[in-house]
This record gives sequence, C-alpha cells and structure tokens, in this order.
Amino acid sequence: MAHHLHSSLSIEKWYYTLTYSNLLLIIFIAGNMEEDIDLLWKKKLIFSGVFVLENKLHTVLDRYLEDITSKQWLVLVVASSFSTPPDLSKVGKALGCSRQNIKKLAMALEKEGMVRLKESESDGRSLCIHLTDKGKTVLQNSKDLEEKVYNALFKEFSREEISHYYSLSKKFNKGIGYLEKCFHDLKEKGEM
Repeated sequence: MAHHLHSSLSIEKWYYTLTYSNLLLIIFIAGNMEEDIDLLWKKKLIFSGVFVLENKLHTVLDRYLEDITSKQWLVLVVASSFSTPPDLSKVGKALGCSRQNIKKLAMALEKEGMVRLKESESDGRSLCIHLTDKGKTVLQNSKDLEEKVYNALFKEFSREEISHYYSLSKKFNKGIGYLEKCFHDLKEKGEM
C-alpha cells in the first residue's frame, strides 16, 4: 500500500502536505521498503528528517532540563569552550545562527544569572558572554548527565556507525554551505 501511495501521488504534492506524524510514519515505512525509494525521495526524507529530529531532540531535552532550555545550554557550552569570553558573533558562528538569536538567548541567560554580557575590550560595539559562577555550576552539573544522554541517544549505534554518521554530518554541513552559495547566486541573478 505504501508503495502504491508513493507512485500514485506526485512526490512534491505528498511531500508538502505532510504533517509531523505523517513524516515519521513515512520515514518508518521508508526504512522498511528502502529498495523501492528513489534517490530524490530519500534526499527529501533526509532533508525533512533533519528538522523533525531537531524538534524532537529539543522537545525531549527541554522537557527534562531544569531552569534552562537546550538552546540556552548550547550557548553556555560553546561560550565556555573559548579561552576568553567570546562575543555574540563568535558564538553565533559556532552554533550556525545569527548574532541576534544568540543575543536573545544570552539575555535570557543573563536574566537567570548564568552569564553577564559585557562590552568587548577590543571592540566596544561587541558584547561578550561571561559565564557567572551559576552558569559554570549549571555546566558542571550537566556533565554528570551528558554521558547518560549520549549513551541513550546512541544506544542503537555501533562504533563504526557513530564514526560514519560523524563523517556524513560533516559532509551535510558542507552541503549547507553549498546551499547558502546557491541561494546567494540565485538572489544575485534575480531568480529569487
């Protein structure tokens, strides 16, 4: 039946009318009929699946993390990885989002007393993220949970699969760069 639906509806029409649960069902069906799915369809499922997985991951983490969202936690993790307090743009670049998004997250963290935003000593126009003792404590406490999170999340993966997934993720990240260039070029040509 799934194969019949796939062949009787245009891929585009079916793809764009998917709901969240339908997409999960299709991904499940696709996993059970791999040989019947063409390459374009697989690309579309992977593309959509990235968003679905991201949403599911944020939902689960946000449901169980206390006093902080998963995105705020990532800002703390990235900011703590620099040898000196990073500015908003550096953290944004590391997380693949805009300075404005990072500022919004950092301001929420500042309100909770986990960071302080201070003008950069080298550039008065930039704000740097300084972790407070409370922010450092939150990160330290989360380290105890990290291993459990990773073990649960990758329970179905072998070492080889984790390495392969990591390699594919790096390629997907390069693909996002190519996509940005594609959009930039289309916009310059007036085709967008």
